[in-house]
Amino acid sequence: MVNFKRLLRYLLPHWPLVIVVLLAMVFSSILEMGPAVLVRQILDIALPQMNLPLLTRLSLAFVGVALVKGIAVYVQWYTSELIGQKVIYKIRQDIHRHLQTLPPSYFSTMGTGQIMSRLTSDVDSVQQFVGWGALFLANMVIMIIVIGGYLSYLNWRLMLITSVTLPFLLRTVFWFDRSVRPAWKDVREKMGKLTESLQENITGIRVVKAFARENLEIVKFAEKNREHYEANMKRAGIESRAQPFLEFLSALSAVLVVGYGGYLVLTGQMTVGTLFAFYSILWSLIWPVRMLGWLVNMAEQALAAAPRLFELLDTEPAIKDAPNALDIDEVEGHIVFENVSFSFPGDSREALKGINLEIMPGEKVAIVGGTGSGKSTLVNLIPRFLDPTEGRITLDGHDIKEISLKSLRRHIGLVLQENFLFSATVRENIALGKPDATMDEIIHVAKLAQADAFISEFPKGYDTPLGERGIGLSGGQKQRVALARALLMNPKILILDEATSSVDTETEYLIQEALNEVMKGRTSIIIAKRLSTIRGADKIVILNKGEISQVGTHEELLSQPGFYKKLFESQFAEEDVEMALELELGNGTPKQNDGGCNAAFSTSQ
Repeated sequence: MVNFKRLLRYLLPHWPLVIVVLLAMVFSSILEMGPAVLVRQILDIALPQMNLPLLTRLSLAFVGVALVKGIAVYVQWYTSELIGQKVIYKIRQDIHRHLQTLPPSYFSTMGTGQIMSRLTSDVDSVQQFVGWGALFLANMVIMIIVIGGYLSYLNWRLMLITSVTLPFLLRTVFWFDRSVRPAWKDVREKMGKLTESLQENITGIRVVKAFARENLEIVKFAEKNREHYEANMKRAGIESRAQPFLEFLSALSAVLVVGYGGYLVLTGQMTVGTLFAFYSILWSLIWPVRMLGWLVNMAEQALAAAPRLFELLDTEPAIKDAPNALDIDEVEGHIVFENVSFSFPGDSREALKGINLEIMPGEKVAIVGGTGSGKSTLVNLIPRFLDPTEGRITLDGHDIKEISLKSLRRHIGLVLQENFLFSATVRENIALGKPDATMDEIIHVAKLAQADAFISEFPKGYDTPLGERGIGLSGGQKQRVALARALLMNPKILILDEATSSVDTETEYLIQEALNEVMKGRTSIIIAKRLSTIRGADKIVILNKGEISQVGTHEELLSQPGFYKKLFESQFAEEDVEMALELELGNGTPKQNDGGCNAAFSTSQ
């Protein structure tokens, strides 16, 4: 009932349209009786009296009633659909707007397929009921009152006899309501899992084919499909048992009218015209009653879908702006971690433990560590994709929780190892954070990211449309487009999480040369596995099992025992040392060899 009331609240802003629909329903319900009333006059007056002028007038009245009723039905149906579409438009907007407030961690726990299922099939079920079912229910109540009143006027005893089936009809409806609601809820849940399985399969199709998992994926999808099929058949079984009984009770009312009404005619207590009118009008009442089971079915679909929609709307953002959050226009980039610890929800283990770290404005800091050491978790705390469970992080002396999320993230440029590109042109993807950027600005940052050369080779250049998730570009090309996108925002803080991991050594060298200029005056935090990226940092931070084990420059860390020196000495082959020396002595572009450097710090999160 709570969900039902919440759905009806979406109708309140459209109350003028609802009144129009209700008036059209009342008008059409009255006109529904028109033909039967006219036939009664024909049978009881015009024909027995051989009154041709009256017969002509009554026949013309048929045309007028049909015409006016058609207009009323048009207004009723069109306005009902208009209300439904307006309501569902608002629900979709509310859900999508709310989803934008939820942190990335929410989407890690709630599958994409589940969300898509709720925004499509669940929303459609709600739309059908709110836009049509609820108003049809109101129409049925109006028809019962109007038509029932007129039938009682024609013959109250016959009306009483035909109402004998009503208690059985209501009992069947209530049983159907209790039985079909959980069945529809199960169908919705199974549909969400089916959609999620399909979405994962399509998104990961390259991995599926690379590991020859086609048959396993077919089996997995078939299992979800079978569960959805069985849930639907269980639901269909309940409906199949209810509908025939509702049909029988409706038909029984008509039989009672013919039997008892015929008796009244034979005994002279009712005219043939009145019996015909009663019978015809009764079917106008029986039709919506026969549809009652279908209407309950539609309502249960909506009431099974509504909790899934409201669950999304009621999910409180784990990360949100504090009251009176600050909007900062300019930042220096002074970042301080003060005894910061972090644990993922539901996990007692600490991903980060007692992190104390100061990053000065304009400083270039490299984060190095093994798999699971907490590198990505650490940098995700800065734009508040995650919040510390203990301690705090400050930016220019302000606790970042006191800064508005929009303001904070406006000053942070983020490039990830796996970057998402939208189904749009190359230009639109680069200008994502600055839609009003000029073409010269876009080309400038593309050149800095070493992306202009391959973009210019496309037939349409920067206006080349990209496929979903950037299909059509190599991993390295996608990273360079993402890097250009981050640079266009001109952020004071630049975070590069394995930002050049998918490019070859030569391209990385060129990008690093450009970034050396770009990073001047910016606070830069880099997660990388290649020595060429790390060694030029002002400060290298070594993470081990969520704790800082070493901090220093490249030379300082190599001069002292510890993780960094062991990693360097144990994993670098002689040719890699030669390449490192080549870079150090400035003997030009490094050799086309990714092996050693890539292996030396193959410690991605």
